[in-house]
Amino acid sequence: MRRLTSPVCAIALLSFSQQVFAQPTVSHTSPGAVTPGQTIELTLHGAKLDDPLQVWTSFPAKVELVPGAADAKDQKSRVCKVTLDAAAPVGIGGLVVGSPAGVSDIALVMIDDLPSVADNGANHAIDKAQVLTVPTAIDGIADGTNFDFYKFAGKKDQHISLEVVATRIGTSLDSVVRLLGPDGSELMLADDDESIGADSRLSLTLPADGDYVVELHDNQYRGGGRYRMRIGDFPLVSVPYPLGGRLGSTAQFNFAGLASDGAAPVVLRIPDEVASGRVSIAAKFPAGNASGLATIVASPLPEAREAEPNDSSKVATPVTIPAAVNGHFHSDGDRDYFTFAAMKDQSLSFQAMSRSLGSPSLLYMRLFDSADKQLAETKVDDAAEWTLNHKFPADGMYCLMVEDLLRRGGPHHAYRVEIEPTPGFSLAIKNDKDTRLQFNAPANNGALALVIQCNRTGYDGAVNLALEDDSVGLRLLNPTIPEKAKEHRLLVAVPEGATVGKLASIRLVGTATVNDRPQSAVVETVATLRAKRPQLTFPPEWMNGLVSVVVGSNLDAFFAVKPGTLTAAFDKTSGQAALALTLERTNKDFKDPITVMVENLPAGFTAAVKPDKDTYNVTVTGPKDAADGTHSIKIVSYGEFKGQGMLAVNEVPLEIKTAAEPAAAEAKTE
Repeated sequence: MRRLTSPVCAIALLSFSQQVFAQPTVSHTSPGAVTPGQTIELTLHGAKLDDPLQVWTSFPAKVELVPGAADAKDQKSRVCKVTLDAAAPVGIGGLVVGSPAGVSDIALVMIDDLPSVADNGANHAIDKAQVLTVPTAIDGIADGTNFDFYKFAGKKDQHISLEVVATRIGTSLDSVVRLLGPDGSELMLADDDESIGADSRLSLTLPADGDYVVELHDNQYRGGGRYRMRIGDFPLVSVPYPLGGRLGSTAQFNFAGLASDGAAPVVLRIPDEVASGRVSIAAKFPAGNASGLATIVASPLPEAREAEPNDSSKVATPVTIPAAVNGHFHSDGDRDYFTFAAMKDQSLSFQAMSRSLGSPSLLYMRLFDSADKQLAETKVDDAAEWTLNHKFPADGMYCLMVEDLLRRGGPHHAYRVEIEPTPGFSLAIKNDKDTRLQFNAPANNGALALVIQCNRTGYDGAVNLALEDDSVGLRLLNPTIPEKAKEHRLLVAVPEGATVGKLASIRLVGTATVNDRPQSAVVETVATLRAKRPQLTFPPEWMNGLVSVVVGSNLDAFFAVKPGTLTAAFDKTSGQAALALTLERTNKDFKDPITVMVENLPAGFTAAVKPDKDTYNVTVTGPKDAADGTHSIKIVSYGEFKGQGMLAVNEVPLEIKTAAEPAAAEAKTE
C-alpha cells in the first residue's frame, strides 16, 4: 500500500485568449535532458505549439516558456527555460503541454548530470565519426542501415561506462553498440541487457592510449528511433540494495550491476510521504564524473532483510508481519526461506518486486506450513511481477520460500516482497480502446468521465474517491463507488470561472475502512500506459494514475435537459417522488446518451435514474416520516461530444408535504 502526497509539478503560467487552436503535441525535446543545478534551454518539438501554452513537469523545477512569434500559427517547436534544483537525482522525468484546444501526451525527458551534445547527422562512416569529449551524452536518432559512429580520445587504464537510454524513454530503438579500439579491433559488443531490456550497456578499462570508436545501430535496422547515449566514468547500476526503505527513515544503499563495484554507498533520508512510492537515487564512483540511474521503493512497512544461511525452512529468517523483506539470490539455484506467524483465517498478500527495480529475477513464491506441506504457490502468468494471496487455515508458524523462476542468481538478482494483510480493494482506470488519459474540458460547464474499476478481495463496502491534490480546483461529482460495485463512472467537473487554458495533472485515490483498518489505493493506469506505449516495459512510477486536463475555450451547448414538472412532489405514502426529464439535442450530430445524477438530496434520501430513449425517469426515495418542507435538489446531466464533455444543471424543488385529511379537504371545498 502506498502513502500519498501532492504530486510535484511546475507550471509556467502565461496569459490566455479565448481563441481555439489545434491540439498541441510533443514528440521529443532537445536536448533530451535537463541538468540539476542549471538553467537549460529546452526546445519542445511537436505540432501546434501555439500560444497560449502551459507546461507541466513531473519534477520540481522553474519553467519559463519563451514567447513565440506574434500571431504565429502551427508552430512545430518552442523554447522553454528549465531550472532544476541541484539536489535532483538522475532519472526519467516528463512534461506535458496544454493550450485551450487540448493537452499533449507525456513527453519523457532525462534528468542527467552529463553535458549534452546532438548527433550531427553526418557520422555514418568510421572516417566521418563525430568527435566527442568524454564525459558526455549524445542525443541521436537511428538512421536504419546507416550506422552512427562516434570517436573519443582515451587513455590506458581509463575506465569507461556506456549506456543507451532509449526504451526507457519510450522510443522504438532496439540498440546495438560496438566499441572499437585504436587499432580498429572490436573490444566489446553490447545488445540487450538482462536487467533493463533492449537498452545496451558496456563497461571496460581502456587497454591503450588512442582514439576509440563507438558504433551504434538499431538491431532490426529500423530508422527513426531516438536515443540518449551516455559515456563517462559512472556505475552501470542494475539494482540498489536493499530495494526499498521505510518512509521517514534513514537507510544506506549499496549497488550491484555490470559496473558498480566501487560505487560509493548512499545514505538517504527517505521523505515522510512519497506520491509515486518510488525515489530516485544517484550512484557514483568516489572519483567518477557522472551518476548511474537507480530507484528504490518508499513504503510505510517495516523493513527486513534475509540473514544467511536461509536456504531451507530449518534456518529460515524470522520476519514479523507486516514487513517488506529484502534479499539476494547469491548464486544459481539459490532459494531463500522466511518464517512468520499467522492466525486462523488471516489473509495475507505477498507482493513480489524485482524487475521494475532493475533486477532480472522472476520472483517465484511458495508457502508452507510448519510440517513443510505446501499450501500455495505463485500463479505464473504474463504479468511482470506476481502477487500471492492466501488465507491461513490455523494459528501457527508458516514459511515463505522465494527463488528465481529460472533458478538464476548473482549480485544483481535482488528482490523484495511486501507482506501485509490482503488489501480489500484495488482501483484502475478501465483499459480499452476508448480509454484516454488526456482531456480538454470547456470552461463553460466542462467535465470529463473516467470509468473506474474496483477489484474487490474480501471487501464489499463503499470506496470514496478523492483528488490526491485538491488544490487544482476540479470537483468530483459522484465520488463514492457504491457497495459491491465493480465499475463506476466518475464525473469530474471544471469549476465555475475556470481560466481558459489552465493545465492540471491529477491523480485519484480511493479510501475505505477495511476490517477496522484504513486503506488507500491509487487509481492505477499501468495497463493503459503499457498498451499505448509498448516500449515502456516499466513506465516510471510517477506516470501511474496520472490524468492531464486542460480547460478549453467556451463550447456551444450540444444538449439541454428539461424537467417535465416545475416541482418534484414527495408522496409520504409511497416514500417516493417521480420526475421525468427530456433530453433535447441542440446539435443534430450529437447522438449519444447522457448520464444523469441527482445532488443536494436531503439526509436519508436516495435517487435512481432509469433511461428510456431520450427520457430519463428520476425516482427519489426517502423516509415516509420525513419532515415537511421544500428542498432544492440539483439534477446534473453529462454528455460527451467529439471528445469534450459538458454538464447541464437543473435545480428542482423537492416538496415534502403531508397530504390533507379528506374531511378537512371537503370542509375547505364547501
